[in-house]
Amino acid sequence: MRILVGGSWITVICALLTASWSVPQYIITDTVTLNSHPLFVVLFLFPAQIGVPVCLLVALNSLLMGLRRQLTTMPRRFLAGGQLVTVVLLGICAALLISPTAFGREFIVMALAFQVGQVLVTFGLVLHLLRRRRHRRAAESARVG
Repeated sequence: MRILVGGSWITVICALLTASWSVPQYIITDTVTLNSHPLFVVLFLFPAQIGVPVCLLVALNSLLMGLRRQLTTMPRRFLAGGQLVTVVLLGICAALLISPTAFGREFIVMALAFQVGQVLVTFGLVLHLLRRRRHRRAAESARVG
């Protein structure tokens, strides 16, 4: 469970950073490209180099948790599902990039694919925090009462 939640925090933060670079660039220029701007390294390249491998690790852990039937709560299911969706989307983009019919727009999809799956992960983290808060309140009221 620690890998699932901790890794999800890392990937969501990395996705937020990459989105702060790629989404405005896509909206303004209708493309996402490599850039020599200093913020490109901080907001896109560095977070992607951290977020994608961590996402792969958490997705593998999610598969193992699923096989062991440990994805029993909705927050866990959203966390695991979001990581798996992210890996599948990134895999599809990578496969399209190496195909002979690649036309270059796949990089745009790859830049945005990371954020799409992480929206589900973010929802899972919110559910996880709400669940922990509810359990903490119940424990406090049991101690007082």
